[in-house]
Amino acid sequence: MTVGAIRKAVANPPATLFWIELGLRTEKFPALVDTGAQFTCLRSDVVEYLYMRGERCTFSHCVFPCLLADGTKTQVNDAVKLHVRLLSFSWDHEFKILKDGHFTAIVGMDFFAKNANEN
Repeated sequence: MTVGAIRKAVANPPATLFWIELGLRTEKFPALVDTGAQFTCLRSDVVEYLYMRGERCTFSHCVFPCLLADGTKTQVNDAVKLHVRLLSFSWDHEFKILKDGHFTAIVGMDFFAKNANEN
């Protein structure tokens, strides 16, 4: 999947960012690695796209206040569990769902710390 496939522009920051490619059962998508992120998240339109493409999604409800990188306060109310692949490793991971955002996915350090001992 490309960012253009979901028809939403992404931010074009001046600094070089670190991206990884996360694989799913049906798609691959770019994810920004953000060492300051509170949690790993997907934008809601991306989740909808994946669900419509037949990706196995397990939805759950959560209430989680958060502060975005631009200083905006928001609340996350939903999460989705997906089976992800990174290189030759794969596992189930829960992503918080953001209503808006500049990036398709943001991978926080929690993603790596939680999964480092499981593989």
